[in-house]
Amino acid sequence: MDQNTMAPETICNHLETRLLPPDNYALATPIYQSVKFAVKDFDELKRIFRNERTGYFYSRHGNPTVAQLENLLAQLQGQETGLATSTGIAAIAGALLSLLKSGDRLVYFIESYRPSRVFAEKILRKMGVQLTRLSIDDKAGIQAALALPDTKAVIFESMTNPQVRAPDIDFICAAARKHNVLTVLDHTFAGFQKLKSEQCDVVIHSLTKFASGHGDVMGGIILTSQKLRQELEENMILLGATLDPHAAYLILRGMKTFHLRRKAQCENALALAQWLEKHPKVEHVSYPGLPSHPQHAYFSELYHDFGSMLLFSLKNKKYPIEEMVARGQLFKLAASLGSTESLITPALFFFAGDLSAEERIQAGIDATSIRLSIGIENVADLIRDLEQLLDRVN
Repeated sequence: MDQNTMAPETICNHLETRLLPPDNYALATPIYQSVKFAVKDFDELKRIFRNERTGYFYSRHGNPTVAQLENLLAQLQGQETGLATSTGIAAIAGALLSLLKSGDRLVYFIESYRPSRVFAEKILRKMGVQLTRLSIDDKAGIQAALALPDTKAVIFESMTNPQVRAPDIDFICAAARKHNVLTVLDHTFAGFQKLKSEQCDVVIHSLTKFASGHGDVMGGIILTSQKLRQELEENMILLGATLDPHAAYLILRGMKTFHLRRKAQCENALALAQWLEKHPKVEHVSYPGLPSHPQHAYFSELYHDFGSMLLFSLKNKKYPIEEMVARGQLFKLAASLGSTESLITPALFFFAGDLSAEERIQAGIDATSIRLSIGIENVADLIRDLEQLLDRVN
């Protein structure tokens, strides 16, 4: 139909598509902020549905901007493909819901992201999934649990939250592979480095954290093989936790500075950990970049950096840290991590409320444990802020 003959209200809703010439392209990733994609030939639409050609129909099923992000992160992590989700917990929940059914068993750990534990105990248990909760240090228990005939998956973190410790990934992967158990690795704390270790079946990131980097957008990613993606994709589409294309664009933009931010954050974290370790009011600092960390050599061999997260505890176990953590001038009392500003959180309240007293001891968390997420501010300013906070401790 000739646009010159159309009424104004019709013209406004049927704009002429402006395509770039083949030798002319945008340097910034275009935002395909569209729910629907049209195809001129019905047979070609059928081919898209059968995955016989590249193409898009409905953004819950796929979107070019989101696909760009999925491809980038899969490439960075050495995985075949990715599935982006609206949040990090959506990636964890979607993967576990897709991989497990009633009667199956999931192995998980007290040293892990608290929402992962709560999801398993509140949702998966209701579905009839059997649960085994262990410590990452319990190798005998891990071997025994993975050998159970109903065990189908194990989920664990490459750097634990908030203890900043590492499981023996090779050990877990080898034991799981021996018994055909799927390994699901939450790799969020470690950033987008490839581990010099066994490959896990599924690698998950909360893109809300280091990928976005600015605390203004949420997202998640499931990275896996093409074969497992086919099993996951249909369920993920039906669950509907789709990443919005504008959010995907913001995360892609954040990834352009990820390595610069990560380097500055890790350098700041090491300097702060060294300063805290010498402070007379601090009992213990857990940061793998410190030679005193029990896994310092392991991290040095397996990881490319020591991360930007640290946990410390006070000598005065009766000091109410609630009076201290809310008074940071630069360290803000807030959830999440990995963004450009530094954050402070009381570990017991945020991360261990569902653990028993014995499990808290195993997890290395007490009433004075404080988690820090280190940003890119000037390190001398950060030290001054921590100094004024610790001056309050008697």
